[in-house]
Amino acid sequence: MFLNLLLSSAAAIKTRVMKMRNSERGTALIGVLGVMGATSVMAVGSVSMSMHAVGFTTSTRAGVQAQAAAEAGIDVAASNLSTSVCQPKYSSTTAPTFTVTVEYSTLAVSPGTTDNSWVAGCPGVATAARLRLISTGTASNIGAVGNSSQDSRKVEAIYPYIPTPPTFVITPSGSALYSYLQTSPTISNMTITQGSTTRPSIQYFSGNVTCSTGTTINGDVILGSGAFSVTSGCTINGDLFAASVVTIQSGEVTGNVHSDGEEDDKDHPGVSSVTVSDDSKVDGDVHSSGSVQIHGKVGGDIVAGPSKVHSDISQGSSVGGSVITAGTVTAAAGAVKGTITTNQSGVVNPAIPVVPGWVDFAFNPSDWKTPAGVNYTVLTLGTCTASHLSTALATIQNSSTPIIFDSRSCGAVTDLLGRNITLKSDTVIVANGFNLGSAQITSSNSTAKKLWLVVPDSVNDGVPTCGAGSSVTIGNGLVVNPLVSALFYSPCTIVNSGDTWQGQMYASSITNTSTFTLNYVPIGLPNVNLSTGLTATLPGTGTLGDRSSLRNLSVG
Repeated sequence: MFLNLLLSSAAAIKTRVMKMRNSERGTALIGVLGVMGATSVMAVGSVSMSMHAVGFTTSTRAGVQAQAAAEAGIDVAASNLSTSVCQPKYSSTTAPTFTVTVEYSTLAVSPGTTDNSWVAGCPGVATAARLRLISTGTASNIGAVGNSSQDSRKVEAIYPYIPTPPTFVITPSGSALYSYLQTSPTISNMTITQGSTTRPSIQYFSGNVTCSTGTTINGDVILGSGAFSVTSGCTINGDLFAASVVTIQSGEVTGNVHSDGEEDDKDHPGVSSVTVSDDSKVDGDVHSSGSVQIHGKVGGDIVAGPSKVHSDISQGSSVGGSVITAGTVTAAAGAVKGTITTNQSGVVNPAIPVVPGWVDFAFNPSDWKTPAGVNYTVLTLGTCTASHLSTALATIQNSSTPIIFDSRSCGAVTDLLGRNITLKSDTVIVANGFNLGSAQITSSNSTAKKLWLVVPDSVNDGVPTCGAGSSVTIGNGLVVNPLVSALFYSPCTIVNSGDTWQGQMYASSITNTSTFTLNYVPIGLPNVNLSTGLTATLPGTGTLGDRSSLRNLSVG
């Protein structure tokens, strides 16, 4: 019995041990699973933290690059503004990548004061007190992971600005004679000579012209719209350009002839583009848009076209070069020294230089300054009597600094007939009209002087506007001596019988009624370019002071 009890106890103990083993196995599995779960959480957290760190690092790098690029843009723009003419925008497409815009303000305000008076662009000739630079910098090579809000930065910098006084040099421009609408078609007994390094030219914006007896033009003739005729006693020592037909009845052109006239020209129907008559001579080439009729001599080549018309080179004429035409040609045997090419494709119209349109010049005393920027002295005639006029003329002749004499109180015409003018300095005489003649205009010493005779055109419409009753007359015996260069500007017709002029004439029309010599010296007018008909611009330059403000702006 004792043995049975012992065996029974042993079996119970074994069973309990087996249960304990099974229980421990489950507990161990639960522990292992717990450890694995914790490890997984730690691993995932580590990866997440690593990815965040990578994004944060890339974003930070992008922000640093963008900020550095924006500040670099400020430095580059400020450096350029200190050494060269202002540009409204500065940019770089390679690292550091930036775009800088320039703004200016005419107000000088204390630091911290709000000011919204900024104007986009460079100050030009305006009086600017401050410049503002706004630079947008962009990060480069930031990789695939980043924070796009940090890829660009915008920085604003403000500087005091001191404009550099512009050099007030009146640009020598314009032709020897300029006529907007040449109402008098005949040029006679006139000589144009070259008095400077610039080649003379006569420019007619519109109107037909005939050059006749006793005329020698040592320069070019350009007709913007109109026909030109050369008759006996006219010599053009230069090139002749005409937008309409050219007829050389006699006389000589030592340069080239260019005509863009057509046979169906409404003013010259059936007339060849270029006609060179007997006893006439063109030493250079002839280039026409239509047919040519050659009965005289051409020293160079002839090009006719693109109109496919018939040209004629008659017996007794001669062409020193070749003939190329888009049409056909009849040429006398031996008249053409070179080759003859007909029905040629690709022939183009001759290029006629553009004659600029009319420049409306309204008198403004502030336009007239010395190269140092000092305004001319202004003398205004209040009462116009003979004695008052004499006193005023004495004043301007004794002025050792540049002076303006405003004589518009004299009415439609300021009468300077018989009054000699001796200049000590550059002088401007403004009037509603002029009557000149029987007088000498000279320099008081051996220094060259400039004289401007101005009839203002205050109507800004691109055409000459002559005031009611105003006129300009240059009578016999007026001589502008070599040490004085004079420009006559008039929206009225200049009726000219003067003897000698040195400088330029710019008018609605110019009529020459007697022997006249013009020695061309370009002078020009302030703030305009008479050669182009455009307003002259002065670029903005200046000095930046110490930076007064630097801050970041929101990118948007």
